[in-house]
Amino acid sequence: MIVMKFGGSSVDTAEAIERVEGIVRGRLERRPVVVVSAMAKTTRDLLESAAAAAAGEGTQVHSLFDQIELYHRREAYAVVPPAGRPALDARLDPWFNELRTRLDEILATRSLTPRAADAVAGYGELLASAILSFALSHAGIDSSWVDCRRVMVTDDDFTRARPLYGPTDARLRSALLPLLRQGTVPVVGGYVGATVQEATTTLGKEGSDFSAAIVGAALSAEEVQIWTDVDGMRTADPRLYPGARRVRTLSFAEALELSCSGAKKPHHGTLGPASRAGVPIRILDSRHPEAEGTVIGRRNPDAPPVVKSIACRSNAHLISARATQGHVGDGDGLLASLGEVCERFRPALLVLDGQGDLADLALDREDRLSEVHSALLAAVGQSAEMWITRGRCVVSLVSEDLATSPELVERALAAGHGCEPRLVLQGVAAPTVRLLADAEQLPELVAALHEELLPGGVEEAVE
Repeated sequence: MIVMKFGGSSVDTAEAIERVEGIVRGRLERRPVVVVSAMAKTTRDLLESAAAAAAGEGTQVHSLFDQIELYHRREAYAVVPPAGRPALDARLDPWFNELRTRLDEILATRSLTPRAADAVAGYGELLASAILSFALSHAGIDSSWVDCRRVMVTDDDFTRARPLYGPTDARLRSALLPLLRQGTVPVVGGYVGATVQEATTTLGKEGSDFSAAIVGAALSAEEVQIWTDVDGMRTADPRLYPGARRVRTLSFAEALELSCSGAKKPHHGTLGPASRAGVPIRILDSRHPEAEGTVIGRRNPDAPPVVKSIACRSNAHLISARATQGHVGDGDGLLASLGEVCERFRPALLVLDGQGDLADLALDREDRLSEVHSALLAAVGQSAEMWITRGRCVVSLVSEDLATSPELVERALAAGHGCEPRLVLQGVAAPTVRLLADAEQLPELVAALHEELLPGGVEEAVE
């Protein structure tokens, strides 16, 4: 069996939903489980309505609510025929009534807690998964809606909840395997779960991809397919370098390193469950379903050593630390003292360099700067001095081949000699060469690196 996750852009209109119907139909023999995100910008609109309620902006709240309801009913009615709409309305109406009540409660109390925010945000995936399930059924595909809140069990860290794998795996198997055995396509919302006490939670940014990986791992899927609006991972950001090419295969470690280094896909949390279970992830384009995409988790051992991709993080805060006099040479190096901090704030905190008594880190979250700085001070005490440089860009050249090919390392360092090259053979997960640059240098630098290290035609995919 396979898990097929469809993002919001893949189900944002009736036309897109019909396209998903065709994609699922073409893979019925592989026994798919479908995981779906909220439609288009629904999560954003839901959270905006909750914030408006907390600010006492009643007119804005009601306008946003009406907009959300109208949008979902319009697209749903376009894919469900009149005969099926009473049953569809019977599913959707209670959720719209609950959502209106929750927003009115926030408006009355002027208080938006993380728990309340999750309760509001969770309706996006409930609506999208129910609509898609109805659409599949009316297109002649045997489908069954599964409430994500009943199968994804999490802790109570609202807005960034973590799954409790034991009960989650058991519930997923209990709910989904019988459906698969009878030839039914289960449809479940991503991103959303619930505590043991049944309070709605969300898994944080890109939580639907995370949900899909958890489902795939629990069911020992053949692969997890992430259907989005790109045909796989690229050798660079096409906005910076239009000649970027598709990467055909990546190891889990390379994909994790790229994700933490600024790549759009996949989200770093997605890779953990899949890699532990050995379930490959394939990134595909729902608008071009015939494309091969990028497979994460499989590598071609016979391919020549290459840099797989170039990832960028802009506007990073460069945090530098140096052992103070009297502490020089202590232990195994300054970075060892900071290891727990780096792990705790991953992927926002990125290791650039750490040899002996010097360490350089990069942070791309302004809102966490004070928190990270305090944690670093607590870790090193009086044994190091620290300073911060703002507004640098970090460019990462990623490949596991860097660990085994000295020639590739030399070429990567030589290509970036005009900037500030840092060789980080450990990285977050895979070996990488990082460069520091100013923002205005970025497009020219990425182009130069790509043309030196990843030459080839635009249509040529990288193994």
